[in-house]
Amino acid sequence: MGELRALIASRPAEDRERVEAAFVFARDAHAGVNRKSGEPYITHPVAVAVILARLGMDTDSLMAGLLHDTVEDVDGVTFELVERDFGPDVRRIVEGETKVSKLSKQGSQTAEVRESGRDVQAENLRQMLIAMTGDIRIIVVKLADRLHNMRTLGSMKPEKQQRIARETMDIFAPLAHRLGIGQIKWELEDLSFQYLYPDEYAYLQSRLRTRQDERQTLIENAVKQLHDALTDDLELPEWISDIDIAGRSKHLWSIHNKMQREGKGLEQIFDLLAIRVILTPRDLVVPPGTDEKRRERAEETREKRICYHTVSIVHSVWTPLPGRFKDYIAVPKPNGYQSLHTTVISPSGQPIEVQIRSRRMHEVAEFGIAAHWMYKQGSQLAQRDRENWISQLRELQNEINDASDYMDAVKVDILSQRVRVFTPKGLAISLPAGSTPIDFAYHIHTRIGETTVGARVNGSIVPLSHRLGNGDMVEIVTSKNGHPSKDWLNFAVTRSARTKIRHHFRAQERSEALQHGHDLLERYLRKRQLAVRQLMRTKLLEDAAQKLMGSRNPDDLYLALHAGKLTPSAVGKVLSPQLAQEQASGPVRRAPVPKAPEPGGVYVEGFSTNTKLSQCCTPIRGDQVMGYLTRGRGVSVHRIDCPNMIRLLKDEPERCVAASWEAGTPGSVLVDVDVIAPDRAGLLADVLGVLAREKRSPTKVEAVVGQEEIAVIHLRLNVAGHGDLEGIRRAILAVKGVQDVIRVGGRKRNGASA
Repeated sequence: MGELRALIASRPAEDRERVEAAFVFARDAHAGVNRKSGEPYITHPVAVAVILARLGMDTDSLMAGLLHDTVEDVDGVTFELVERDFGPDVRRIVEGETKVSKLSKQGSQTAEVRESGRDVQAENLRQMLIAMTGDIRIIVVKLADRLHNMRTLGSMKPEKQQRIARETMDIFAPLAHRLGIGQIKWELEDLSFQYLYPDEYAYLQSRLRTRQDERQTLIENAVKQLHDALTDDLELPEWISDIDIAGRSKHLWSIHNKMQREGKGLEQIFDLLAIRVILTPRDLVVPPGTDEKRRERAEETREKRICYHTVSIVHSVWTPLPGRFKDYIAVPKPNGYQSLHTTVISPSGQPIEVQIRSRRMHEVAEFGIAAHWMYKQGSQLAQRDRENWISQLRELQNEINDASDYMDAVKVDILSQRVRVFTPKGLAISLPAGSTPIDFAYHIHTRIGETTVGARVNGSIVPLSHRLGNGDMVEIVTSKNGHPSKDWLNFAVTRSARTKIRHHFRAQERSEALQHGHDLLERYLRKRQLAVRQLMRTKLLEDAAQKLMGSRNPDDLYLALHAGKLTPSAVGKVLSPQLAQEQASGPVRRAPVPKAPEPGGVYVEGFSTNTKLSQCCTPIRGDQVMGYLTRGRGVSVHRIDCPNMIRLLKDEPERCVAASWEAGTPGSVLVDVDVIAPDRAGLLADVLGVLAREKRSPTKVEAVVGQEEIAVIHLRLNVAGHGDLEGIRRAILAVKGVQDVIRVGGRKRNGASA
């Protein structure tokens, strides 16, 4: 408790007394209880409060950190009691924290005995994020709680270490990053790295420790050289009251990530060493009567001028590496981070990254959202970003019911790495890393997304699958005739864009289905020579839908027709009493006279009209066939696999009739076949030789050689039926090199007509 008292020593006496009262309450509540490490339990809430105090959080947050486990773990302690003694804000934070912790414990217990443990944990995390949107301090307290638990994770069982570390890496470290709390983010990542990848962690730690003394000496010399250069400058000391220059090594997880991402060895990572320059500007003297907003703009402008001047001094001392300068002051990161980064070559030849920022920028970079309690001013852009992504959390909660889907959307749309891109008018847009112009277009407006036909990035035309980078200027090209493509789903990243693309195609498919159902019914009624307009009035269709579907929506009727769940004749019977009477008494046409079978012909049940073998597929005896009742030309007979027959069955099923081959002496039919084989000398002679042995004389022979030296021999042959043709086909397939014999058509002859 001594460290916490020291951290809050400068706060008002009333605040110190309130924190002291919360400590006494928590100490008494947890008396006699130890953690798994063997330490008294009170050490945990005190450690959480210390972390919060270092972040500069308000007094209510510190008190909530001390009390966050009391209601959950101690009998007799209630939220009402917390509110009575410490106020409604403290209760709200403790209640949100307790709800999350309780759910998390239930989830981990359930996950051990149920396969659905992931879903339970996803629901717990969703509840935490929902609670966070009510008061951002809830998640800051939760992050402090998780950080101390990660620091003491060594006392847990290995499987629990892995589970907690994975959850920390996937959710809590990205949350800390999104809130801009770099201090917590880096430590959570390195602690998780230690448990998730212990071998890689040990390797990097060992390699970096080997030359630690050498690097420390190099950093100390560089810091001294830079400090002398900055203090010797004629202008900078007049603008600042303090310069804080410190060296640091890159975090292990960051090094590991960069090695994996870029496929580099440790010796190829240029920014292992870094120097951070923090500049504290002198108090700004402004004319009397200057309004607050103007004064804040002047301070921000002066901070930027100081930082840019400092980087010019750095570049005069050391040679900068080309392409290694990053300006996060002019273009802050989406979480509000502002700093200048430049990589230079030190006198020893070792690359060093130099980070330059003002004191205020540093506090925001380290403490993020917590810096709100330190500085009222700050980047309005960063504040808007925070408000936007918290609004996104609320929108996702309203749109997605499944907890796992919700967490997947949060990870991609909100907690992933971000890029900031700009519209042609300079409006900054924050998108997940890897986003494309399609994501950008749908983010601006759904209509823009749906009419996108192209994109320009930084003035150059790029494919719509182009991955956007930080600082890109994006212009979307639209057309009133433009429309989404299903290919967009292969590269769109944001959930919002993907959802809107899918919605477009679902709506399009429904529209097409409705139109098809409407056309089926209209065509059927016209063929029956009925008054289509009168029968397809909305009222009659609603009545028909009610009778047939139990719904008064004609759309349901059309969708059922499209899907084949209803037939046009069934709907027509309901719409037209005349049609119903005809269907009850049979079609109004001549009474069918059974047709006398003709030798080798086709019999169509119930019809005495002429039959005709269609020329599109030329059926032969033995083929499975079906008839189509034409207008005034009898029945046309097709093979059942004929494309025209398949289309007729779909469009006019009422005209399609069963047919079969009659017994009797078959007639002969001219059939065309194609013989497919790689070209070679003697191929045609071999094929004709087989036909001669089979006592067949083709009436037509054509041979061509196509692409890749594939020969096609076209033959027209007289065959008595399907079995006869199959015998010829098998004989030709026996010829060396022949790959296939394909039937492609033919003509009737010698009594083939029925």
